[in-house]
Amino acid sequence: MKIVKRIVNLPALFLLLLIALALFVPGRMNARFKIQEPYSFVTAVFLAWVFFQIKLNKNPEAARDVASIVLLFLLVWDAAVTKADLLPFVFVPAPENVFHVFTSDYKMILSGFVRSLFLLLTGFVASIIAGVGLGIAVGWIPRLRNAVLPIAKVISSVPALIYSSYLVVMMPTFTIASIFVIFCGTFWILFMNMIQRVGTIDQRIINTAKILNVKTGTMLFKIILPYSLPHILNDMTTILSISVMTLTVAEMIGAERGMGFYVRRSLDYGNYTQSIAGIIFIALVITALNAALALLRKKLIKWSY
Repeated sequence: MKIVKRIVNLPALFLLLLIALALFVPGRMNARFKIQEPYSFVTAVFLAWVFFQIKLNKNPEAARDVASIVLLFLLVWDAAVTKADLLPFVFVPAPENVFHVFTSDYKMILSGFVRSLFLLLTGFVASIIAGVGLGIAVGWIPRLRNAVLPIAKVISSVPALIYSSYLVVMMPTFTIASIFVIFCGTFWILFMNMIQRVGTIDQRIINTAKILNVKTGTMLFKIILPYSLPHILNDMTTILSISVMTLTVAEMIGAERGMGFYVRRSLDYGNYTQSIAGIIFIALVITALNAALALLRKKLIKWSY
């Protein structure tokens, strides 16, 4: 019965309709524009369906609903653009052409991904180490906390995107500029959150540790840090999205390769097919990184699950 429910449902119906539409129904747009082979598109659709089939194990109802929305969107996109030619093809390209980019231009996409991932992880990890470490140290000293926190609030209120173009021009290399922009965009959030959490930690925990004559270093990094770890990992999901957005904008300003550069170059040449493919790829990367963070959070703080 469970196997039947997995196969006979609304997402499966949309999947079959999409495959039939892409492979067997002729499109009106072929007369004006070249439509690429549909197999890349069909493969992507099938992989999306398989992904949601895996998700059925955790939350079947939500997985089926999300899969239905995604597959219905792709179905309407293909029907309206490729088959019926209802939308301007220059700005709304056929999904067959968009997903064909992943096979025809995969070398440049993967090269940009590797480059962007290096910059992202370097700036992201550096901001976590500095933000958490300094936040704990400043938050532990009340006088220093009261002096630094108002200044940090003012600085953090200015988005890194505003001065990213200035940093790209000012720094000696784009690599250093990108890492510094990501660092600035994420450091202040972690830094302020850690200061506030250390300042509002349950006083009973502190008093118990003091009774046991716990040293300051042990207090900060073996009591306060583990206590704050669930909050840190929860913040990292939001911070990661900010980091990717900041990096993408920086790459669109001055990079010569990377995910943001790929989108910018496509837009400069009016190749909206490649630009949409690049945007989809960035969204998939963010989703994968968030999934990795969720797995890390589950492994490190099992008591919260």
